[in-house]
Amino acid sequence: MVPATMHAARIGPNAIIQTIAALREVYAPEELPKLLAGGAEVYLSELPHEMIPEEQFHALVELLTPRLGGERAGEILFRSGERTADYVRANRIPGPFQTLVGMLPAPLGLRLLLLAISKHAWTFAGSGKFSFHLGRTPWLSIGKPVDRDTTAIAAVLCRYYCGAFTQLLRRVVNPRITLRETACQAQGGAACVYQIVL
Repeated sequence: MVPATMHAARIGPNAIIQTIAALREVYAPEELPKLLAGGAEVYLSELPHEMIPEEQFHALVELLTPRLGGERAGEILFRSGERTADYVRANRIPGPFQTLVGMLPAPLGLRLLLLAISKHAWTFAGSGKFSFHLGRTPWLSIGKPVDRDTTAIAAVLCRYYCGAFTQLLRRVVNPRITLRETACQAQGGAACVYQIVL
């Protein structure tokens, strides 16, 4: 589906696994082959289980966006992000650490969690850059994920990250946390920036 000569940055397979799962939550089984026709239909029978080239995920988003429409594609990707966060929480974040973070005041818990996330950011940011700022108006951001123009899919990709971070911060730090996007690559920004409202 993606030429081997393209950018080599890799991300975790959940970006694809959970997008397919989110599609299955909404669409009937007989609808999926048509939605994924053109190279992605292989995911209906064989999902990735190792790190993947990030272009595989971007190609899936590029395939789905015109077929679903931007709004519905964004909804699917937001849900995919939520599901990815649930997987990470259940399988990648030790229980005692989650308990500790949940017991702390939200600003301190947020600091600990974002520091931990930043150490493994390459597993979801790929060739992009993850950063965050703490203080009176904390925020996190995902920089351009690839070195080519992604304007067409940036708005949908940012819904994936928004879903993932919203779910993870709510489940681990504080259930009242919300994310407010203040800059977006789809609108010409250098990164998608999300203000964290505690």
